[in-house]
Order: sequence, then C-alpha cells, then structure tokens
Amino acid sequence: MNEILNNGCPRIIRRLDVETPLGVVHLAGFAQKPDHRSVIFDILSEFSGGPVTASDLQESKQDPRPRFSKLDFDANWTHSAGYCVLAFGARGSLSDLRIGVDLERYSPKRLHLAERFFSAEEASYVKSLAVSGSIDPYGEKTAEREFFKLWCRKEAFYKCVGGDFFEGTLRRPLLNNPVQLEKAKSPMHGTGDLVKVHFVDLEGDAVGATEPSALCIAVSRR
Repeated sequence: MNEILNNGCPRIIRRLDVETPLGVVHLAGFAQKPDHRSVIFDILSEFSGGPVTASDLQESKQDPRPRFSKLDFDANWTHSAGYCVLAFGARGSLSDLRIGVDLERYSPKRLHLAERFFSAEEASYVKSLAVSGSIDPYGEKTAEREFFKLWCRKEAFYKCVGGDFFEGTLRRPLLNNPVQLEKAKSPMHGTGDLVKVHFVDLEGDAVGATEPSALCIAVSRR
C-alpha cells in the first residue's frame, strides 16, 4: 500500500503483483470517487516515467479496450461498488501481452442470470451448487461465489480479446482454465493458430476492495 498525489491530494493505492502464466500483471486498487480516471493517469505516468493524460487515451464503441499509443505495456481497468482496480503489464510487454480485468460485488439477487445468459453447462453447475446450499471457507454461499467467478471471467475475457459480449462471450463456456479460441474468431488477433486465454481468479480484498467481491484477470498473447 502506498499513496500518490492526485490533484494535490493524497490517494491511498493498494498494490499487488500477480504472476500469470504469461507474465506479471501489476494491480492497483483505490476508491473510485471523486475521479478514478485521473488516478489511473497518475499511476500510469508514475510507472511509465512520463506524463499520461486524458488526451492520450483512445476509446471507441467498437473496441472494449482502452489504448494509450505512448505506452509500451497494456492497461485495463474495472470498477464496482465504488472501488476501482487498474491492471497493467510490465514495461515493454505491449507486443506480447493483452490484459482484461473485472471486479464484481457479490449479490445473491443476480444468480438467476446464470440460466438466462450462461452456457447450459455453467448454468447447471451454478444451479447444482445453489440446491446443495454449500458454504465456502469465506462464509459466502458457494453458488454465489462461483457465479461471480464465472461472470468476472466473462467480462475479463471480453476486455482481453474483444468480440460481442451478449451474443458471444456470455454464452461461451469458461469453466476451464485456460480456454482457447481460433484467432479468426478473435477480433483482436489475426487469423491462424489458436489463442489461449488464461484466468487468475482472486478476491477483491486482495487489492483493498471494501465490499466482498470477485476479481479476475484474463491474459493472452497478441
């Protein structure tokens, strides 16, 4: 944990370095308000050694991934229940590593969405846990935790490789880790060989989230 000055005010940042099968991913967690994007720019500026501002950010409705042309590493972020998590790769890793990240606060009210949106296998898995009513070591119902683990994987997968979230990613089975897809089916990659997407499943409190939540990092080669 450390502090950075954001618009002249100290902001507490909870940091965590995560070793993934494709390399290290740096995480930084902090309160979303009043302006999470300015904190993101400050963290990226500090890490890269040069100023990163809103004018450097490239976004579009067709591309779920934020892009910074001046950075030599990938960056992605997520927020839930007033907390933000920034994920970014090592210096010089831009040509080899894509990152997606998602944070979701646990809520039993969303379990019914499994049957509506998940693959048949995933929906059956979550339903079987809900029926059993099993409890995990964290005190949360296992069905709720597994639902949000899968939901976070889907969001992180989408942010990592792109595509259509509601028509493609939500129905894609992501119980396995890693999962692989043809490059031709990934808008972020060219045609050719298979692409593997690896997941690292965490708890939100690993980076300081105050509400019980699931956190997932997805990584793939470019």
